[in-house]
Amino acid sequence: MMTTTTIESAFVGEWTGWHESRERELRDDYGWLSLAALHWLDERARTFEGIPGVWSATPRAARVTATGGEGLVVEGRLLDGTTRLSVREAGSALFATAGDLRLELLRMDGRYGLRVRDPRSPALRAFTGVPVFSPDPAWAVRARFVLYSPTHVVAAGTAQPGLRRRQEIVGELRFDHGGTEYSLAATAGRGSALTVSFSDATSGSLTAPWRTLSVPRPRAGRAVLDFNRAQNPPSAFTPHATCTRPPGGNVLPFAVDAGEQAPR
Repeated sequence: MMTTTTIESAFVGEWTGWHESRERELRDDYGWLSLAALHWLDERARTFEGIPGVWSATPRAARVTATGGEGLVVEGRLLDGTTRLSVREAGSALFATAGDLRLELLRMDGRYGLRVRDPRSPALRAFTGVPVFSPDPAWAVRARFVLYSPTHVVAAGTAQPGLRRRQEIVGELRFDHGGTEYSLAATAGRGSALTVSFSDATSGSLTAPWRTLSVPRPRAGRAVLDFNRAQNPPSAFTPHATCTRPPGGNVLPFAVDAGEQAPR
């Protein structure tokens, strides 16, 4: 028979593995901390410091012109001339390199953007880890999942002022805290998981303005919200991220002192 101490020790061990994996991911040379610039493109032909080529875009496609001597490699080939590129709305693709830089094309709210990933970015060089609250099994909360049919589609704000994106709410997770029922709207996550973005009484002080939580696939309408694994969105680390803000109702009036704290 497993004792309470054994169960808690196993819980902390699993959380530690998750936290270490999370920090390894953030240290990746071309991960979120490598974001060094974000340039929104329009019909004007423009150059950007440190990036080869002359860039422009219409609502349908982006356009870049470069000479072979500039060293811009697009989709595996050295560019010597002009090429057009496109991605789907709300999509992005790493499509070009220039030395150690990787260039990402994104499309949001009908606009094309050029994002630069640099393994020598200030955020990556300054990273020493993510401060966290001590793991506590009490913050692994049982929840009931209510599926929406049809789903609810809303226009959501993002970390970029004035930029909005379509957000599809697939259901809500209802749970009890201190004898009161609360609910959090959920979107589809990776695979069969759900994603929950929320703010709480610690947001903007101890923690980032909002945090996200991946919730394993509910079974028979039941799920677990493990707030110990609440993590900062990329926008907490870099001004060049376009993270979607939480749905309007995902504000918890109490302090969730679990999971990641604000970067320092």
